[in-house]
Amino acid sequence: MDGVLVLWDVDHTLVNVDGLGREAYDLAFTRRFGVAPAHQPPMAGRTDRAIAKDMLRFNAVPVTEGNLEDLRAGAETAMDELAHLLPVRARALPGAAAAVAEVRTRTVQSLLTGNVRHIAEVKVAPFGFAEHLDLDAGAYGWSHEVRAELVGIARRNAHGRHGRHFEKVVLVGDTPEDVLAALSSGAGVVAVATGRYTRRELETAGAHVTLDDLADLDQVLDGIRRAAR
Repeated sequence: MDGVLVLWDVDHTLVNVDGLGREAYDLAFTRRFGVAPAHQPPMAGRTDRAIAKDMLRFNAVPVTEGNLEDLRAGAETAMDELAHLLPVRARALPGAAAAVAEVRTRTVQSLLTGNVRHIAEVKVAPFGFAEHLDLDAGAYGWSHEVRAELVGIARRNAHGRHGRHFEKVVLVGDTPEDVLAALSSGAGVVAVATGRYTRRELETAGAHVTLDDLADLDQVLDGIRRAAR
């Protein structure tokens, strides 16, 4: 596995935060524009930048860079305010902590997530993931609205951090969007059915490896190896 860059999704792959991310964006929108959002964009597998654009568009707010940045900054602030609820409402998913801890001993790993980086860090902080991840080697959902574009960003970040190219990249995620991002960028993908999509749906999307969850460490490690090939 040495020489493979492993990139983990956050929501419904490593953790379930019980909708606190959406609540943070709703609170930010309400504070900035004076009314709660009446129409919600889909979120699963999408980047925060794409979600924010749709949130503005769906609620008849001009999609300007200023409004986007206000929404992002407001959501980060709101997520900080909601963070005290994470130990009560959120949970690490089965096997995730052990898998991340073990992969750290074998290769470089980081996050590839639709979340803004600060929000991703807040979500994983209570569960000890950050100590095993090189967060500067990953890619986050404000850098580009298309998830597949984040793979190249992560490659460059990892190269800058470690002084070598990572020809083999494996994404671990729970949505068809994770699968598409990998297939579109030449990466491998291990898809886990711990979110809203079934194993069969993830297989149909083209995942190289599918798992029910991350609970069996040997299966996870073998899955990453197979996806890297």
